[in-house]
Amino acid sequence: MKEKNPKKYYNMQYSKFKKVMGYKYKTKRGEKVRNWFERDVADYLHNLKIDYEYEPLVNIGKKYFYPDFLINGKVIIECTAWEDEYNAYKLKEKIAHLEKKYSVYVLIPKHLYRYYKILDKCLIVGLDKFDPVAQTFLS
Repeated sequence: MKEKNPKKYYNMQYSKFKKVMGYKYKTKRGEKVRNWFERDVADYLHNLKIDYEYEPLVNIGKKYFYPDFLINGKVIIECTAWEDEYNAYKLKEKIAHLEKKYSVYVLIPKHLYRYYKILDKCLIVGLDKFDPVAQTFLS
């Protein structure tokens, strides 16, 4: 199935993953998300009336991803609140693929900058710094 119908395969795998991971937080739009930071970003986008897709399946060549947010079919926002430099390096690999097709931003809480500074070219540190970027999605 993975070779013949990859979209169906990855959606099936993702569905299983969501059940196991237990999406515990709920956004103002009513969708379940992984953590408080994704909830806050979703609510922020919602308050600005910016339409988004949460964890849509996107593919780049033969690779498939579920980025946190997709806006206007062109912009990906990855949010992370992990206190771990290893995740920053994994995210950097993912971004290298996603940038082939999308503009990519990584949004983190301010206190995590030391872990994610390697992503400086696409990094937004804190929701207050996200506002000017988010405003560009309205045009």
